[in-house]
Amino acid sequence: MPRRGENIYKRKDGRWEGRYNYTNENGKRHYCSVYAYSYQDIKEKLSKLKAYEPKKQISCSLTVKELFSQWLKAIKLW
Repeated sequence: MPRRGENIYKRKDGRWEGRYNYTNENGKRHYCSVYAYSYQDIKEKLSKLKAYEPKKQISCSLTVKELFSQWLKAIKLW
C-alpha cells in the first residue's frame, strides 16, 4: 500500500523500505534507507528521522564593517 511521494516500498523479502535524504553541512545530499516489517513501523521511523533533521538558520548581527575591523585586530595580534 505505498503512497505517492513518501518513498516507501515493499521489498521482495517481505520487508518495507523507506528512503530519506538529508544535506550535510557542506551542502552534499545523502540518501539513507530504513527497513521494517510493517508499513506503520516504517512511517514512524521516517517521521522520527525527518523530525530530527536540523533546520539550517544562519543569522549574524555583525555588519561587514564590524567583521573586518575585528579581523584586522586579530591579524595585528599575530
